Amino acid sequence: MAEESDIAQRRALARSIGDPEYRLRREEIISAAARVFRRKGFRAAKLQDIAKEIGKDRASLYYYTSGKDELFQDVVAEAVRKNVEMVERLYKEKISSIEKLRALVVQLMESYEAHYPYLFVYVQEPMAHLDDSTEWNRMMIALQRRFDEGIRGIIRQGLEDGSLNVPQENVRLIANAIIGMCSWSHRWYHPTDTSSGKQIGTVFADAILNGLAKKAD
Repeated sequence: MAEESDIAQRRALARSIGDPEYRLRREEIISAAARVFRRKGFRAAKLQDIAKEIGKDRASLYYYTSGKDELFQDVVAEAVRKNVEMVERLYKEKISSIEKLRALVVQLMESYEAHYPYLFVYVQEPMAHLDDSTEWNRMMIALQRRFDEGIRGIIRQGLEDGSLNVPQENVRLIANAIIGMCSWSHRWYHPTDTSSGKQIGTVFADAILNGLAKKAD
């Protein structure tokens, strides 16, 4: 117990210092964890598997992480952060709202494919009921809010430019429907399916936009 406490203190100190080499090695471990989680799934993966992925012994990893659960959180947070940045980038692009929504749905499904299965484990969680008792929870709540607001912002742009036929009071509902349509794929999607994330996203985007796009008079 004393040894574990000592390692935890050393790990906390190393993170607080912000040493570039330490940060680089930790990022290497997180990337290795992502590959292992993708191959084996979270439950089957062991810390020893992650250590082996980068040619290290398990004990050496504790200087960088408290264990498999923390690495899983790091991997998921990075994938979610990339999706948030994707939505916010699309919001700022000088293209039509229709093109933004299409790109959003396609890229989101590509992300689910690239980060299978661990990102699906995350999207199954009821984020609306997640408390703010831990730093990770608070970070994920903030990211989810940015993601949701980014999608709602794109829909509002479509209302302003007249390309979308959505009542103002239904913006949140439509945003939730888009998110739900994509995230519900965790119930049936598997990388061995014949359809890729991009192909699924394209079908989803067509279905959504054919219903939302304003019809010519």
